[in-house]
Amino acid sequence: MTFYASVTALKSKRIFLVFFFLASILPIMVLLLILRNYILPSLSAAPHAELEDIFQTLIAVMLLLPFLSFFLMYRWLKSFEAVTSEIAIKSNEIVNREKEFAGQVINGQSDYVKTSADLPDDSEENEMQTIINSFNNIFQTATDQLAERNRLKELLGKLIGVASNLTSELDFDRLFPLIVGNVTDAISAERSSLYVVDWDKEEIWTKVSEGIDTIHIPLGRGISGLVAETGKEINVEDAWELPYFDRYFDLHNNFRTRSVLCVPIEGRSGTTIGVLQVINKKGKDRFDNEDEVLMRGLTSQVGIALENSMLVDEILISFNSSIKTLSSAVDARHPFTAGHSERVREYSLKIAYEMKLSKEDIETLSYAALLHDIGKIGISDAVLMKNGPFNADDWAEMKTHPQKTKHILDNLHFKRHLRQVPDIAFRHHEKINGEGYPEGIVGKQIPLGAKIIAVGDVFDALTSKRDYPKYNGQTTLSHDPMTVPDAIEILKNQSGSHFDPSVVNAFIKSLS
Repeated sequence: MTFYASVTALKSKRIFLVFFFLASILPIMVLLLILRNYILPSLSAAPHAELEDIFQTLIAVMLLLPFLSFFLMYRWLKSFEAVTSEIAIKSNEIVNREKEFAGQVINGQSDYVKTSADLPDDSEENEMQTIINSFNNIFQTATDQLAERNRLKELLGKLIGVASNLTSELDFDRLFPLIVGNVTDAISAERSSLYVVDWDKEEIWTKVSEGIDTIHIPLGRGISGLVAETGKEINVEDAWELPYFDRYFDLHNNFRTRSVLCVPIEGRSGTTIGVLQVINKKGKDRFDNEDEVLMRGLTSQVGIALENSMLVDEILISFNSSIKTLSSAVDARHPFTAGHSERVREYSLKIAYEMKLSKEDIETLSYAALLHDIGKIGISDAVLMKNGPFNADDWAEMKTHPQKTKHILDNLHFKRHLRQVPDIAFRHHEKINGEGYPEGIVGKQIPLGAKIIAVGDVFDALTSKRDYPKYNGQTTLSHDPMTVPDAIEILKNQSGSHFDPSVVNAFIKSLS
């Protein structure tokens, strides 16, 4: 075992020298010794000189052949050692991540090693070149596999990135451009289009199509309409060669559609709910199999996001319908003031936009303004529909409608950012000087939304016909609508006492 370890630790040239001496030179030297000391002396003198010449010639030939073999073997071993050393160096560089597989080639530069270019066409490779070619094939295969792994990693990264972006957005208006932008980048296309299928109208429509206005297409018409109708994807190198392709949009928008990949989007039930289309692959004549695989992965994510967004929209539409129905209940009881809540909402939103409130605050204000008088549904007909000034008892009952409003709205489920709706509607009759109702709070204690509704509420009451006379703070007026300038003058006069000055100023600017 010790001898084996010592031999394997030696360089190949040293091993060869040892074994060459033991196997070739040593036997020849022993033969010479036997001939010289034992065989030649026993021969007779006559043939002795002749035999000695013959033996010397044979010995010379015997010595020449081993040395020639030694030279050729030594040269081969030297080339083999150079190749194995190069393989070891390059392998270590790859293992230690100093270099990548790509571009790694074993050259095997040696006089003995001939490359394929050096060999005649009908010549077979020698053993050394076979070894070199084998290792080069290994490096190339590893390079290809690494490139494929990186490609799949990049593809997976794109899918995860798009999925993350899409699943975090439920707003239908923002989802459309988000899908189009993500797909365009992921597929490396010039343009993308997202179509939604309307089975009732038998058409597809797009709210956002990059560089093109909203369009409606009948089912079965054009590439996207055909994909929507059949549920089968289309991948074509030049769309203009298709007989059913409509060139109108290209000619109208100074665009040239060439390669097109159009894929159906399925919902959870398996029904086609949309179509995703990418146009003009960058750097290639057409979309390849990899693009098709990526698009199918993208459409599965888009389908989930699109369907979720549609469900949220349906819920929102249902909620808004319920709110408007609830608001109209007051109009049903008191037709004379029909439309008051809608107008107050409109005025309130004008003020909100002028004051640049956030989207969440504007949405909250919209619901609160629409529902601010819902408590009047609990006021008796004798008071609610009284034609004339209120007495003390009438006012006492009428002033309970904010509490009734809050009680009704507290029983509705509002989303987190809408949970201030009941409080804002509840306090729309408060005045910043503390003389309002129902709580008599002042200044900053009153929510900004309630201050905004207060301005819109009074302005609409002044500029609309009422079944009670109007009052400008000093004089009782008629039932008829007041002119806009007169109504604005009242708002200005009560700014700082009844109304928040910043809200009044914003309202006046919005009316200009």
